[in-house]
Amino acid sequence: MVKNYSDLSTIIASWTHKVSFSLLIVISCINPSFAQVKNVEIIEAIPERNESKVTLRIKAYDQNNKPVRGLEKENFNLTVCPPKTEPKTGECQTLNPIDINWKIPLPAELPPAWVIVLLDFSGSMKQLDSSGEKTKLEGAIAAIRKFNQDLADKGENTKISIVPFGKGGKNCPGNQVTKKELDNFVLAGNKKVEQSLKKIESQLDNLCAATDIYEPLRQAVQFFGNSEDTRFNPRPNSNLSQPRRSIILLSDGYHSIYGNRENEPELEAQDFEKLVFMLKSYPNITVHTLGYGLTPQQLQQKYDLEQPPTIRDISVRGGKKSNNSQELTELAAEEFVDQKRLQQIAGVTKGIAEFSGNAEDISASLTEFLEALFDEYQINYIQPINADRGSLHNVQVSLNLPDNSVDSEQQPYVFPWVSRSLPFLTRLIIFLFTLAVLLGGGVIPFLLWAKSIKREYQ
Repeated sequence: MVKNYSDLSTIIASWTHKVSFSLLIVISCINPSFAQVKNVEIIEAIPERNESKVTLRIKAYDQNNKPVRGLEKENFNLTVCPPKTEPKTGECQTLNPIDINWKIPLPAELPPAWVIVLLDFSGSMKQLDSSGEKTKLEGAIAAIRKFNQDLADKGENTKISIVPFGKGGKNCPGNQVTKKELDNFVLAGNKKVEQSLKKIESQLDNLCAATDIYEPLRQAVQFFGNSEDTRFNPRPNSNLSQPRRSIILLSDGYHSIYGNRENEPELEAQDFEKLVFMLKSYPNITVHTLGYGLTPQQLQQKYDLEQPPTIRDISVRGGKKSNNSQELTELAAEEFVDQKRLQQIAGVTKGIAEFSGNAEDISASLTEFLEALFDEYQINYIQPINADRGSLHNVQVSLNLPDNSVDSEQQPYVFPWVSRSLPFLTRLIIFLFTLAVLLGGGVIPFLLWAKSIKREYQ
């Protein structure tokens, strides 16, 4: 009897483990978000002046830096620590789920959004896209037009600036990107956006510039990163959330401003290294990249190449050619999109890199960027450890998923040097008590004294 009971217990335990494991697999299949999460980030920790409340803005990303949706409150754990303390130590405190308020904020509840669209205005944008029905410029404008309307439908706190770029030359004016061109924001959905798009569209026949990607991007990032501009960078202790700042770089080519010098690849590599260093200096500015054209793999198939072409293969730069590149025509060079560099730019800034060959795919890619702008989670909690003015704290978010756990970096925050306000009833009682003291101990005795003096002299 004892043996049978022991065997039954073993069988039950074994099946319990198998069923639990199966349930985790089923849950992961039902909600693929669990399997997709590769990174979680605290965008901002905002300690409020009153009531020791802290608000966290959080994003979860997959391996392609696309936002992950479908997470629930039960997936989030918070750990609050004193400064210079690791989250696993006893000095830190993990909050109970009942002590946090979790939600997916509505678009109207999010901070203002500022979007710069850098639009390649090089000569190759006059070519037809892979659909054979529209030029690349026409396809890009149609996609931006829809993107603008989708932004307007999402809410009324998003502004957009559309900035063409291209390096001019002899008999070609080009489009230089300066602060004046960048600072041309209008509310998404405003008729001025449509006017700008029509003006850009009317210049189709005049496209002649070379593709200068790095300098316009550098100008745009530094423009957003200007610490003196409070639109993009609120003052410390202003109690304002950090605005959402995004740059969308749409290009159909590669960085080609060196005039086919023999050391062009080396010059480009140096300029790119400087660009990456600058991008890392502004970690809260996101750059999404959108390549409009054929990827190296698609060019390889189209021109029957031995391997995907590189920048050296598509022009005379480098002094020698390989990859049976005699088959690559001048047209092929204009079709080449520098997939590697665009992916690297997006990756450094936690942006999304997409590649599309026609207007419909371009529009779908812009929709991905749109969702990335709005997909956030928000958590509020009452500070559990020392909410004194000026006190420094760190918070870490952990995602508990069926098959893994993902931790964010610790995010520091400091409580403002402003006293917490007391509840209204307490403040009313203090006010009435103070008023009574002033009347009873000051005003009334003074009136009685003045009255007695007046009687003496009558």
